[in-house]
Amino acid sequence: MAWDYSVKFTDVIMIGAVFIGPVVAVVITLWSQSRKDKKAAKRQLFLTLMGERKSLPPPRFVTAALNTIDVVFAGNRQVVDLWHKYYASLHQAPSEERQHTWLELLAAMAGDLGYPTLKQTDIDKFYVPQGHVDEYEFQREVGTEWLRVLKNTERFLVEKKVVAPTEKVSSKSSPN
Repeated sequence: MAWDYSVKFTDVIMIGAVFIGPVVAVVITLWSQSRKDKKAAKRQLFLTLMGERKSLPPPRFVTAALNTIDVVFAGNRQVVDLWHKYYASLHQAPSEERQHTWLELLAAMAGDLGYPTLKQTDIDKFYVPQGHVDEYEFQREVGTEWLRVLKNTERFLVEKKVVAPTEKVSSKSSPN
């Protein structure tokens, strides 16, 4: 019985498929995961900004989120341009133009994420419970009053509190 050691074209294809197949699968998986991660980062940024879009003052995490727009939406020129326009308006007094740019920015992000029916009028709606408003006003009034007192007070007199010595009471009663 003679062995045939000749290599056929189908054998080469089979050997190539054994080595190249897993490499291609890994590359596709990594590419898909990268796309998924980028989409998740965009969505998280958008939801953060939407959830706090009218908070005054904006929380620190919103400021941090704003500072990531250039990176997270780097592939979307419209979003980045609107962010730069909004950023420039932040160095000026509040205006109708700033508010309009803010709504345009959020609408552009919504469009990029696949929310084409989310319009600026929808984005402009925002719910704040009356209790939050009342608390904010109270804190503002308290802060204003404290500032007034501190500005008009030359010094505070702080004296050590003298406590009269008290008898120690035993927790166990003596049978006397």
